[in-house]
Amino acid sequence: MASISLKNIYKIYQGDITAVSDFNLEIDDKEFIILVGPSGCGKSTTLRMIAGLEEISKGKLYIGENLVNDVAPKDRDIAMVFQNYALYPHMTVYRNMAFGLELRKVPKDEIRKRVTEAAKILDIVHLLERKPKALSGGQRQRVALGRAMVRNPQVFLLDEPLSNLDAKLRTAMRTEIIKLHKKLETTFVYVTHDQIEAMTMGDRIVVMKDGFIQQVDTPQNLYNYPCNLFVAGFIGAPQMNFLDAIVKIEGENIIIKFDENYQFNLTGEKFEKLKAYDGKKIVAGIRPEDLKVANAEEISNYKIKAYVDITELMGSEIYINFDSFGQKMICKAPADTNVKSESEIEIVFDIKKMHFFDKETESAIH
Repeated sequence: MASISLKNIYKIYQGDITAVSDFNLEIDDKEFIILVGPSGCGKSTTLRMIAGLEEISKGKLYIGENLVNDVAPKDRDIAMVFQNYALYPHMTVYRNMAFGLELRKVPKDEIRKRVTEAAKILDIVHLLERKPKALSGGQRQRVALGRAMVRNPQVFLLDEPLSNLDAKLRTAMRTEIIKLHKKLETTFVYVTHDQIEAMTMGDRIVVMKDGFIQQVDTPQNLYNYPCNLFVAGFIGAPQMNFLDAIVKIEGENIIIKFDENYQFNLTGEKFEKLKAYDGKKIVAGIRPEDLKVANAEEISNYKIKAYVDITELMGSEIYINFDSFGQKMICKAPADTNVKSESEIEIVFDIKKMHFFDKETESAIH
């Protein structure tokens, strides 16, 4: 097994187009790390540089103790699983899984043993004589994983492997891949644009934007302590509500003012850093799950009037899209919450869960 070290990695294409900039990351042995971000952020390019399928423009890449910048893909002891499975259509499942080992002149008995073991783990023993066209999407994905497994690589690289599957199968395969990682005890580097996949699968998540790392942390820390507006908006579904506000300091009182009618008086150590922003504009953020519909008797200093636009029933919960002081927001509430479209309600903020960001730099004010 192996760790991976990326030091000051750049990918610059012809025409001075920079896809990845100053990428620094230490991936521990046996870690499951996720690269996540919107399309075009550089996550797949980074994965392909680790695989050796893209040349590194600047920087150093180590797998284990070995510098591998100039090492051919086949000699890096990695295995890659692609989005489109990349199976040979004319070969059976068995041959698809065995083919890489045959090219390496592995003895036939050893090949049979490895393929059978992988097929048992992935529950595809009954499919070994079929060809890819006779398989479902989920079965093809298992074969692609099996083909990688039989090589016993130091590192698994997975490039959006579930994006071609339907929602139900994607959820099931997420669980299977997590189990597989625990079973194999190998380093996994997994690329996705789906933040739910990232939050449920990774030991740590690397959030990327425009070729730069925005934040690297555990799923829970990314959710609780986003370092800037982009991460705060990208992690969480529905995304965080963002509200423009002005900070006013009156004696020991820290006030954030949304408009003439709404302002919150904040107390406690959590808000002390806002004192440096007296008279300045900031962005306040609160997640939909940290808002709740007030009942008639509820008394709160952090309550606003809201005009409901539409409601979306999601099964166990309901998303309430509303408008207040000219700003559109979403509240996530239990499904039995009695709220109708085009009605007026009151919304209570869980003030302890609010986030604050510098308006100019977009960095979090912690």
